[in-house]
Parts: sequence; C-alpha cells; structure tokens
Amino acid sequence: VSKPDFMEMSIVVLELLKLPLNGEMATLRAEDLMGTALDAVSPDASLHDALKIMNRTGDLQLPVVKDGELVGIITDRDLRLAMNSPFAQTDTPTRTATFSRKKANLKREAILDDIQVDQCMAPDPQCVSSDTPAHEVADLLSLNKFGVMPVVDEDKLVGMISGIDFLKHFAANP
Repeated sequence: VSKPDFMEMSIVVLELLKLPLNGEMATLRAEDLMGTALDAVSPDASLHDALKIMNRTGDLQLPVVKDGELVGIITDRDLRLAMNSPFAQTDTPTRTATFSRKKANLKREAILDDIQVDQCMAPDPQCVSSDTPAHEVADLLSLNKFGVMPVVDEDKLVGMISGIDFLKHFAANP
C-alpha cells in the first residue's frame, strides 16, 4: 500500500469542506486562513531567480507581481517543465561522471538565467477576495486542483491560501 501524497490528502480535506456547513466553517473567510508573508517575483525576473526564491522559502508557487498588481503565478512544475524542455537539454553525452553532471547542471542554470518568468507563468490567475467564504475557496482549490489561490483586494495582492492553510487551521482548532 502506497502512502498518499500531500496533494491527494489536501484534496480529501478540501472535499470534506464541501459537507453541509455548520459552526465555524460557515463564518470562516479567506482572510482567516491566508498567508500574508508573501514572496513575489517580477515578470521580467529570470527563472533562476524564481528558483532561488522557491528554494529559500520552500514555496511551490510564487505570485508574479508587476507595479503592485498580480499578473500571474509561477510554480515549481513550470520550472521543472522549463528545465526539461528541449531548450534546456545539454549536449553532454553521458551523465554518469560527476564532472559531466556538474557541467550539465551549469549549462541548465545558464539557460534558466536567459528565460524570463513571464514566458512560463500562468497569466491572470483566478483569485478570491479576503471576504470570500472559506468553503468557496476550498471548492475552487479542489475543483480546479490548484495548489494555491491568490487573495486580492482592490487590485492588490494581500495573501495566498492553500490546502496547507486549511490543514494548519483545523489542526490548531480541533
């Protein structure tokens, strides 16, 4: 029996949130769950810069912000796809030798320096406002299989909410 991955567990929790509302869940809002310590990247930043931020913060998704306005989302999956694209492949014939692997990684990093975030991001992401009921956020995350939902008020990014935020809330408030 294999262990369910985190995404599968998050989807199960989000599906449970679709049950008839009562008590706290009926009044819980996005602002009650969202993270507000946001690391963002600009659309003209390199993918290498985005990767550095993701590695430093542990975030799998980054909001892409231009002039204070959310213009997209870039995810770890977007970066993996870019790194594995034919444009990022190296001409190293073998990767068994340590030297060859290091050389291939350096070439990939150099290529990531040349690709901008806006070339790989998901533009104009779906958003919610801070007063959106939590059960609606859960429904959107689950239905669309999103890892994160940006929270925007008056055209300004004010937070991000994910399945982890729901799990943390319910773990802290049994």
